[in-house]
Amino acid sequence: MHKHQSGRTPGPSQPTTNVEDPAPPSQDATNESGQQRTQSPSDTEKARRDSSNLWESTMNDAVQRESEELVRQNHELRSRVAQLEDQLLYLKSARQDSDRPKSPGQVGDLKLRLQTAEKESQERLQQIISLKSSISSLTRAQSQATDSDLVASLSELANRVREWTISNLRRTKLNLENLPKETEETVFKLYPQYRNGIQGADKFALYQAIISTSLMPIFETPLVFGLPISLAAIQSFADEVRDSGPAFSEWKRATIQVLESSRVQPDLIREREQLLHRILGDVCHLFFTLTSTTVTSSAQLALSGILKNAVDFQRTLALQKARYQLLFFRSEGKKMYLDDRTMEAINDADSTMDDDTVMETDRTFLFCAFPGLVKHGDEWGEHHEMSNILLKARVCSGFG
Repeated sequence: MHKHQSGRTPGPSQPTTNVEDPAPPSQDATNESGQQRTQSPSDTEKARRDSSNLWESTMNDAVQRESEELVRQNHELRSRVAQLEDQLLYLKSARQDSDRPKSPGQVGDLKLRLQTAEKESQERLQQIISLKSSISSLTRAQSQATDSDLVASLSELANRVREWTISNLRRTKLNLENLPKETEETVFKLYPQYRNGIQGADKFALYQAIISTSLMPIFETPLVFGLPISLAAIQSFADEVRDSGPAFSEWKRATIQVLESSRVQPDLIREREQLLHRILGDVCHLFFTLTSTTVTSSAQLALSGILKNAVDFQRTLALQKARYQLLFFRSEGKKMYLDDRTMEAINDADSTMDDDTVMETDRTFLFCAFPGLVKHGDEWGEHHEMSNILLKARVCSGFG
């Protein structure tokens, strides 16, 4: 379990400064008249923000120029389409009016050229739509989402997971005996004491936990989910420099936007779809081994939508300047108590005990059903010694 502290960590005491023998001023701290000028924290903050704004403006201009070029190319293609349509209509008309019809091969050639031009035009239009979306993302508050927006999105995803389990697994019977090895390992990592049994209503919390476990590799992706092996060096570099503060956030945001607007985008999409398909299959197999129930095609489609929403949420987090983390707690076989600051119990453990026992017994953590969200530092990705719990993790609890 990760520990997260609220508030600011006291820094080391400052050494006494000898005012009679000050350190020589740096060259940057001296103005043209030779007088010393101390750069205030506000000046540093302003310079950093100006640099950030300049980067945003440069990226926006580059994307805008590419969009304009695609618009020009699309206009030319539409002109070609119109010309080919006119030629095709002319040939058809001439064929009807002439005693000797035109060659069918000539008409077929024009049709083929027309289809090719239409296809190219549609591809350009899709690129324009994608670029406009990128421009909109860049210009909308510099791609930054508010804490409340992130909480709302993650809460909605948690509710969808809960509703999916109730809608599709309501009539199933949970069987924790004679589990296949991979299923047993998954359940054990979630809830090491699962052999003690699961209370009736708590099985839905366990079902949610299984889905959440499959979402965590998506949430914890630091850069782009579905990065092809050919681009693994980018991920390795990101792992090496991820502790470099705001500079890493700027690099990460720029890298994501460049990848998504480059020629590797189809590879990203293909790899992401393959990974999501594999995750979907693994989850459905787990539920089959636990309930002897096959997940229907409509339920699989709904679950696939949840996985894709998780990818969208991961991308949103990756584009933020602030640093966020998903909290998914595991007891790892050790006794843990319910932490009201970071956890929210979603099961009614009180119903199985009398009032006197409830008053005298601390509530314990059993397993995590859905992750919480914590924010480290401020809006600019600085002051990581501070943290703020934005959304509590949904957990299953017990007593004793």
